[in-house]
Amino acid sequence: MATILIVDDDPTFVHLLTNLIASFGETPISATQGASVFQIMKEEQVDLILLDIYMPIISGMTLIKQLKNHKEYQHIPVIMITGSGNISLMTECFEAGASDFITKPVSPVVLQARLSSILEKQKDIARLEKEITERKKAEAALRKLSVAVEQSPDILFLTDAQYRIEYANPKCLTITGYQLDEVFKQKPTIFQAPNSDSPKYDHIFQTVSKKGTWKGKICNQKKNGEIFWVSCSISPILNDQGQLTNYLSIQEDITDRIKAEYILAQQTISLKISENRLRTIIEATADGIVVVGRDKHIHFINPAAESLLGQPAKKLLGELFQYPLDSQKTTEIIINRPEAGEISADLQVVETETDDGPVWVASIREVPQRTAKLIPEQPTEKVINSQLQPHDCLLNDGHKHASNFLSNISHEFRTPMHAILSFAGFGIKKIHQAPPEKLLHYFEQIKLSANRLMPLINDLLDLSSLESGKLPFKTISQDIVPVILSVIQEQQKIANEKHISITLCQPQCQTCAIFNKNGIIKVIRNILQNAIHFSAEQSVVSVEITNDSKDNRQWLRVRISDEGIGIPENDLINIFCKFFQCEQIQHPSGGTGMGLAICKHIILEHGGNIWAENNPDKGACFSFTLPVTVEQ
Repeated sequence: MATILIVDDDPTFVHLLTNLIASFGETPISATQGASVFQIMKEEQVDLILLDIYMPIISGMTLIKQLKNHKEYQHIPVIMITGSGNISLMTECFEAGASDFITKPVSPVVLQARLSSILEKQKDIARLEKEITERKKAEAALRKLSVAVEQSPDILFLTDAQYRIEYANPKCLTITGYQLDEVFKQKPTIFQAPNSDSPKYDHIFQTVSKKGTWKGKICNQKKNGEIFWVSCSISPILNDQGQLTNYLSIQEDITDRIKAEYILAQQTISLKISENRLRTIIEATADGIVVVGRDKHIHFINPAAESLLGQPAKKLLGELFQYPLDSQKTTEIIINRPEAGEISADLQVVETETDDGPVWVASIREVPQRTAKLIPEQPTEKVINSQLQPHDCLLNDGHKHASNFLSNISHEFRTPMHAILSFAGFGIKKIHQAPPEKLLHYFEQIKLSANRLMPLINDLLDLSSLESGKLPFKTISQDIVPVILSVIQEQQKIANEKHISITLCQPQCQTCAIFNKNGIIKVIRNILQNAIHFSAEQSVVSVEITNDSKDNRQWLRVRISDEGIGIPENDLINIFCKFFQCEQIQHPSGGTGMGLAICKHIILEHGGNIWAENNPDKGACFSFTLPVTVEQ
């Protein structure tokens, strides 16, 4: 039902039109002068105006011009009414913006036809304007969507119902390296990495067509053959009839995350291997090792500690640790064993931080000479003790060396292990939040600490294997010169940092001997590293090969000499002892006193000899011999 405004100064004519319009089913309202039209239109929603041309004050012609110049009302159709059918007047009305023109007297049939025609046209115009508005909104939304798709950091592509690509966004083309014309109408299998266990695109599309959206990880391949991983979502697109017309794939490049997870897994495996090796060492060591938690209760105990404490692990685990946990010094303790009596021991403690709080690693080593003093001495024992006194001195030296070793090795183990545990913990907690570069930093720190720890573990294992005879050497006759040159080349970079020159003197003798290549490389490497470490800058380290004859056998001698600080005379006799470090140099070196002991074991396994001496001018000289001929 439309609202029609009748504007005419003749009340009788207005009344006639009002009745007619009401009979047409429309709503009539009226005004008898042009001045009131705008006020009425502010109050009523007018759909059409019947306007008399000739009116006092404001004529119909003036009023229509005002209406058509008004932004809010210019769209309302106006039918002009006049008593004359003058052509020029009709033309003027249409030029002013009238939609139609009728003359008095008004025919009801003509009026209804004109009104219906114009109102229907207005409905069409309104409908069209609405469609245009909605289309513009849709186009604006589409433009926004298009910009979002074009600028999306994710890979997007659209396929038809037969899985053929109809569109791929710029990110898809940038990452894969393809041009749009290369992938158009191709199946997404063009991106599929061959020989991959990840789901195949054809199978995924079949699943989507039956079950809806699929999500998962896919291994893709770029045009240049490079592999990359994506987190993928593939969804069906249906038309108004519910028919599947397209598939939309949205993929996020997660290659960095996959690599980070792989590196973390590898680091975890390496850490587990290191942990197992460390556990093997702890289980095999003669020292008692006890791990005490923040609650001061025992969480771990090795077999040696069971023996020293005189009780089995199952009884000690969970019990309160009864001795002081002072990490600043070595503590002398008396252990009262239920069935084996009292012993005296040294207790050393290392404190470290974990996610669960502080943990103390306690090392217990019996001191036999102090234990002996706990037992009342009988007269006959005095003679025995006097005979054992020289051996006690050696034993004291051994304990001193071992104590120094334990102090150093505790530090060497604690620092990298603490770093490994800390950064591994960070990585595990933040694997899904931290950016790849942050995770990479964690992995680099873990690797750095593991690299620092591995030589120490390897030395301990090698020393243990050599002492137990579980590391037999297969020897063959071979030239030692290439072996020496390879180690010199390996150490040259470190030497260059101190501007140290390493020279191999031209041999004037035969250079073949019977030896194991890997074992002798370890010996030469250790001696060269020490020579470089203790030499001053811009000095020379020289290697010399000579022949000796002893015990009816021919020997090859290798002599490595440096211009460093030398070795204190009173330390020369102990330099190859296990755990020994020179008092003057142990702190700067940062070693644990196992390297030369390993060298000695290796040379003795070859049947040769190794010794150290000081050069007449300055520096130290290490020599070892290897057999040239097989012992008869």
